[in-house]
Amino acid sequence: MKKPLGPISRPSVKPTLETLRKRFQIWRKNEPADRRIPEILWDEAAKLCRDHSVSKVARALRLDYYGLRNRVSKAKDADPGPDLGFVKLALEMPPVSAPEWKAEMETRNGAKMTLSVKGTPRDWVELSRVFWSQGR
Repeated sequence: MKKPLGPISRPSVKPTLETLRKRFQIWRKNEPADRRIPEILWDEAAKLCRDHSVSKVARALRLDYYGLRNRVSKAKDADPGPDLGFVKLALEMPPVSAPEWKAEMETRNGAKMTLSVKGTPRDWVELSRVFWSQGR
């Protein structure tokens, strides 16, 4: 006749893979095969996945890989992790008026062109070359 274990309590120390494997063996030995694994044991297995891969923990504890993986991802979503003391800073540059560029050109035949650009002028050298070549 098997003795009932009573409620499974949370250990005060973080279990290793081997100690949790032994706890699962004891639970499986003393419980009917159709009984669900207690949430406490699932939680401990999920916590071990912080230090070991889900595959390794599932194999060692003889657990369903996908069931363990889903519990690990739910735990990650629920637990934001330790407060590392980071402060989010919103660093925005103060508005600075962009410099304004102005270039006035006139060819020998009297053609005139004025370039007025706010910000960084782009391709103004090429524009001036085209303008000067037209005046020839």
